[in-house]
Amino acid sequence: MAITQALLMLLTLGASPAPPPPAGDYIKVEIRGTLRTGIMAVGGETTGTVVSARGAKWDLDLTQLPEGRKRAEALDGRAVLVRGTLEIRPGVERRERAIVTVTSLETAPATR
Repeated sequence: MAITQALLMLLTLGASPAPPPPAGDYIKVEIRGTLRTGIMAVGGETTGTVVSARGAKWDLDLTQLPEGRKRAEALDGRAVLVRGTLEIRPGVERRERAIVTVTSLETAPATR
C-alpha cells in the first residue's frame, strides 16, 4: 500500500510522467475499500467503477475478470477486497490516471 500512496503523492504534486516501465515490471496491489459503479467523469476519463479507501480513489479495469462488470454492480456500495496490478495511464483532463487491472474482486471480510 505504501507504493500506491507514494505514486498518488507524486501524481498530486504534478511530477513528470514516468518513462514506460521495462518489460516484465509490475506493481501488485490489494485494496480494502468501498466499491462504486456507474461513475461518470468529464471527457469520459473513468472506467466507470472505482474503489475508495483512506481518502484515495482508484479506477478499476474489470476486463480481465470473468463477469467483472456484473459482479461489480452486485457489490456496488459495499466493502470489497480488490486485488490486481496498478498501472499509470495518460489522461486528457487529468495528466495521469491510476488504474487497477482487477484479478480478484470479493466482499471484504468483516473487521474485528
